Amino acid sequence: MENEKQQSINLSIIVKILYKNIFLIMGITILSAALGGFYAFTNKSFKSEIILYGNDRILNEIGETSQYSLNSFDFLLFIKNNSKTLKNKNLSDEKFLKEMSSRLTAQSESNNPTIKVKFSTKDKSEGENFSQEYVVLASRYLRNKKETFLNNQIKLLEEQYNFLTQNVDIRTTKDSLSDSLVSRLAYYRLLKNDINPVVKLISLHTKPALSKKIILIGALFLGLFLGIFIAFVKEFSKTLDWKEIKSK
Repeated sequence: MENEKQQSINLSIIVKILYKNIFLIMGITILSAALGGFYAFTNKSFKSEIILYGNDRILNEIGETSQYSLNSFDFLLFIKNNSKTLKNKNLSDEKFLKEMSSRLTAQSESNNPTIKVKFSTKDKSEGENFSQEYVVLASRYLRNKKETFLNNQIKLLEEQYNFLTQNVDIRTTKDSLSDSLVSRLAYYRLLKNDINPVVKLISLHTKPALSKKIILIGALFLGLFLGIFIAFVKEFSKTLDWKEIKSK
């Protein structure tokens, strides 16, 4: 009974404090929501999300894993030299690389050909235009890597093949090294003639970096709890003997 009475008294005190300071709590809540709304609607940050599908059969063979290649400084400089939509191309190479390393990232999981690219900007039109351009630039960059690698390998293997045919009859010789050479040469020629794109677009979209709804809800709850906290501090501070505290 004593505990129930004590709980009833405590609950009564809490309700009285909340009722007495209802306008204070409402005012702080509204102010917090207003500030949150102002921030949400004036924030000009946008993010573009690009989903690509990489041709892993080719990329793995030429040693250009998509996550490494599309995050490399070499690729970022390729973008700087070829992009027609980026607005920071006038920066020096050093500053451009530093800025774009944080604004543009590509991620992929092991044994998963899907590549997730994120680009942040303060200009929605730049985000939309660059997203489309990025797919073209990434495809061209990796295709150039593919052609350079395969041309060099095919040339080397053809030289070895020509040397081999001048000394032995491959049709009658059963040798693992010659068999491997022939199969490798044929495989690289097959890859070179592969018409499938190195990467292809799955989806892309540009949206605000921050959710207005989440910001508003968060600001409301923050204002409510802050208002309640201030109300309790205000009431309990009246019970303190400030003269005694100052004397100490």
